Amino acid sequence: MKIGLYGGSFNPVHSGHIKIANLAINELNLDKLIFIPAAVNPFKKKQKNAPSQDRINMLNLAIENSKKMEISDFEIKRGGVSYTFETIRYFKNKFKDHELFFVMGSDLLAKLHKWENIDEISKKCQLVVFRRQKRIPTSNIKKFNIKVLKNEIFNESSTSIRNGFLEQTPWKVNEYIGKNYLYAFELVHNILKVDPKRAKHCVKAAEFASKLAKNLNYNVKVAYHAGLFHDIAKRFSEEFSYNLIKKYTKNFSKEKYPKEFLHQVCGALWVEKIYKNDNKELIHAISIHTSLDLELNLLDKIIFVADKICDGRAFEGVQKLRKLALENFDLAFKEIVKLNYKFNLDKGVKFDKKALEIYNKWMN
Repeated sequence: MKIGLYGGSFNPVHSGHIKIANLAINELNLDKLIFIPAAVNPFKKKQKNAPSQDRINMLNLAIENSKKMEISDFEIKRGGVSYTFETIRYFKNKFKDHELFFVMGSDLLAKLHKWENIDEISKKCQLVVFRRQKRIPTSNIKKFNIKVLKNEIFNESSTSIRNGFLEQTPWKVNEYIGKNYLYAFELVHNILKVDPKRAKHCVKAAEFASKLAKNLNYNVKVAYHAGLFHDIAKRFSEEFSYNLIKKYTKNFSKEKYPKEFLHQVCGALWVEKIYKNDNKELIHAISIHTSLDLELNLLDKIIFVADKICDGRAFEGVQKLRKLALENFDLAFKEIVKLNYKFNLDKGVKFDKKALEIYNKWMN
């Protein structure tokens, strides 16, 4: 039997991984290919991975329709840094009479000769590389008799996904990420990297939302992530924002979406359509966290309050309001709505009929 071994962090698995796996199976005529997620990748020791079980679950979703692909948790169960020679020894012992093919990216070629026990590795299995760039170093290819796959260079990467390009994952993996709030902290900081103060505010809002939720017997995890994501779209350009709304909204017109409310609408759309989290209360809380609405649930109020008075907000009386919010939330909410109304009035904001209805309802 011909068996492919494909190691990596898979943090998370992306569509490029699956393309390479299929190509390796076809080009090498493999009977099966085994994904081997690392506990700690020796080339990415500083990288913080999603929990091991989540990475395995995502791999399972990505390969569920592939009869020749499977997953081994050998490196994860062993723990620590995953070194290739140890993995090859394990699988060679397990599949003594079978031919092994170790699949890796061409970015590892340049320093391959420095790998620990590389001669042993190359004798026990056939090394195979897929191209990550057009030009690849050839010296180690000849030295270790490496096969080079005839793949197109793919753009997908786990880093890109954690930077916000979640469409680079298989659909079900994307849904799993959103449902389980994976990479949330990293996504907020990467998407808002041009505005680190805003990212910090998101974290502070999330932390205060958690305190309020715990105090009010609301789901702390949901409140935290609603706070974390509430300003995710704050630095989206106007053009990008309108295009996002147009893509996911029927009967689009700019008049329906004033500029000052774009980030709340787009933030909710990003969470629902791109991150693929399906918690309706979380999505709604983000969608009205600036404007409020005539009907509000508890999370809507929690996020509004957390946004306005979390650590980092500095104005006269803010500390008293924080204390009040933990002692008498409804009264604090009403006082903060009043303050917000006065703040906007002093700025010269002209309220439309609906905005006045909203303020009048929640101030009285």
